[in-house]
Amino acid sequence: MTRGSIISLGVANPAFRPQTDQDGNADCDSIVDVKEFEMEIVDPSSPVPSSNGATEEKAAPRELKATFNLPHAVSLAVGQTIGSGIFISPNDVVKQVGSIGMSLVIWLLSGILSMCGALSFCELGTMFKRSGGEFQYIKAAYGNLAAFLYLWVCGCIRNGMGCAAIALSFSHYFVTLFWEVDDSVAPTEFLFVKKLVATAAIVIIVAVNSYSTKIGLYMQNVFTVLKLSALGILILLGLYKLCAGQTENIAKPWFEGTIVDFPKWTSAFFAALWSYSGWNCINMMAGEIKNPVKTVPRALVTTNIIMISIYLVANIAYHTTLPLETLMNERAVAMISGRLVLGQINSTWGRVGEIFFGLSVAISTFGALSSSLMGSSRLPFIAAQEDFFPRFVGLIQTKNGTPIVGLFTMGTLATFWVWPIDLSGLIKYVGFLSWAWWGLCFAAVPGLRYTMPDFPRTFRVFLPVTFFACLGSLYLVVGPFFDNPVPCSIWLGVAAVGVPIYYGFVDEQQKCKGWMNWLLKKLSVWLRASL
Repeated sequence: MTRGSIISLGVANPAFRPQTDQDGNADCDSIVDVKEFEMEIVDPSSPVPSSNGATEEKAAPRELKATFNLPHAVSLAVGQTIGSGIFISPNDVVKQVGSIGMSLVIWLLSGILSMCGALSFCELGTMFKRSGGEFQYIKAAYGNLAAFLYLWVCGCIRNGMGCAAIALSFSHYFVTLFWEVDDSVAPTEFLFVKKLVATAAIVIIVAVNSYSTKIGLYMQNVFTVLKLSALGILILLGLYKLCAGQTENIAKPWFEGTIVDFPKWTSAFFAALWSYSGWNCINMMAGEIKNPVKTVPRALVTTNIIMISIYLVANIAYHTTLPLETLMNERAVAMISGRLVLGQINSTWGRVGEIFFGLSVAISTFGALSSSLMGSSRLPFIAAQEDFFPRFVGLIQTKNGTPIVGLFTMGTLATFWVWPIDLSGLIKYVGFLSWAWWGLCFAAVPGLRYTMPDFPRTFRVFLPVTFFACLGSLYLVVGPFFDNPVPCSIWLGVAAVGVPIYYGFVDEQQKCKGWMNWLLKKLSVWLRASL
């Protein structure tokens, strides 16, 4: 054994794929010692030399180790869910709908829609237990092309944007603690520092999780406790005002001033659903969850019940502590709530409240960024195993069980998306892309029951629940075309670009290779360039 780290290739290239039995379990793999690089690379073709000179078989793990139980899975999902959303989204929701009552309806419907989606994913998650989540479902239901387009759009764009949005939320609250500015007239220097801090947060989390997933897990558990405590205190402040009879902010009719604009409401739904979006990370990591048949459904349902309850109560607390106009015009609602409520004692306590909730939001979003990067990094890893991404992306740090290149890939993508787009744009784009693909996953539930009726299912969702999730997804995908059609059309074009890439480089027959080579020659002559 060499002194360096040990890296295994989680690859599914046919030339290097090990033999499997009828259950799909990998046959014995082996190790080749590469001393000049001080690492061992698992090569599924050679025997392992033993200490006495003989050879022995050793299986290199092609799956990440199952290390998460039910509390860990729920903690991971709650940790990702309670992040930037509940501290930022109330502002966006109220701006789009215009009233207290309608904003609460949006939050409730978003929770129900997430619950229906989670229940639909329960059936899919117990059918396909490998890590990869939506990728595995889309591949089984719609084939390799659709699965590659999902990787192309979501693996390379959506997930990176989502991590970038969380990082920007963290940096906004963190920097605001030291540099108070008006969001509408923020100087260029402030925006640059925010993006720089967001980039630093991504680098730190990638480094920690590259060293050990267990460290990332323990860090996530600690942050979950801290953020729930902070949110609980915020709710208690709202209850205090209610008990003290200070109800002037919620005294007028709750639906007064409601803006009735169904296409525009999609932006409100995206903002609220952004706060619920952590539920699917459990399915993304199903292969790393102990006893996934029972744990995945329980974790998904438990998470959504917890989140619906917390978010409704938290929004009532926001409306109790803040005037509607303030809630519509200010994004840092948690900091302002702390300042106004505790500021009733004196200005010093107001500043203490502002700092406390600012730090709490920063801690919350940092923890959510950690779990988001952890979950998203598994998608490139699975894609490499399935021959959809370059094989080096499937490298696993076998000493610590970390998909190290997948984690670096997602960190790089998140860093890229931090810089060109603002936070509001990222949330809308992530919502549109997410629910387009989630809708296909929901539709796969009845589709797979028809095409794979004998496939073992330990959990069967009540189909009307799935139909509701499909209808919700359809509204969220079609509505934005009436409200803001240009970005939606651009994303459709981006998805279409993936088709020739798939047939040219991924598909075994490489149907587009001929005309792509022809185009390459023509461009070389026209541009007087060469490879």
